[in-house]
Amino acid sequence: MIQPMILFGILNVTSDSFSDGGDFLDPTRAEEKGNELISSGASVIDISAQSSNVNAIQIEPELEWTRIEKLIQKFQMSGYKISVDTYKPYVIRKSIEANVDYINNINSFRDKESLKILSEYKNSIPELILMYSHNNGDLAEAKSDLTPNTIMDSIYRFLDHKITELQRVGVPESKLIFDPGMGLFLGADPLLSIEVLKNISEFKKRYGKVLVSVSRKSFIGNLLGGIPPKERASGTLAVEIYLYQQNIDFIRTHDVLQIQQGIRLINLL
Repeated sequence: MIQPMILFGILNVTSDSFSDGGDFLDPTRAEEKGNELISSGASVIDISAQSSNVNAIQIEPELEWTRIEKLIQKFQMSGYKISVDTYKPYVIRKSIEANVDYINNINSFRDKESLKILSEYKNSIPELILMYSHNNGDLAEAKSDLTPNTIMDSIYRFLDHKITELQRVGVPESKLIFDPGMGLFLGADPLLSIEVLKNISEFKKRYGKVLVSVSRKSFIGNLLGGIPPKERASGTLAVEIYLYQQNIDFIRTHDVLQIQQGIRLINLL
């Protein structure tokens, strides 16, 4: 039986995200987009002000927080759940103090300062999303030493270590959600992402709560002939429906209405 799934609607308040950079940098447009994501069926608005695109420009953490602080407050006043997509300690602290529901971290709280903050707030931290990335860096990177034969063992070793590391600073495993990474977070070879998808049921059995984000990712574009991000809707939907059928707990997506409509039809069959 397929279990209920939580959709994270992506809101990029950035100038250089790979598929919609600059589209929602204006606060009014960002608020409109957040409301649209919720009305389309998202349970959580996943807000990012710092792109992890391979060519992204690093912004100061204070600017990152300035871009999202008022949006968080407005959405919370409307009763919406918030995820903040960040890896910077300053923004992590501010997000915890703002009582967000999730922190989505592409390098899995790599640095000592972030771990110290989690220890400090261990009794009041939100749920934490730990993502695997082959370079464990601040940006995606195409060049990767992973192969389809080695990728799952690499992901498992990394996440098993992170569980132990976070438990040492007082974060219980019950607070953790696990993301295997996709697209250039694994490498330029699209078969790396396909291998993870083939093993996603085993991944879920191993880690429990799982989030996957395939929306408009590079591997979809490459497998469909090199099409650009905003033409990857059909490929995105195909993979997201597969994830839904595999009982994945959380899907992070740009196109909430699209997957909601797909799920509605699938459930009639």
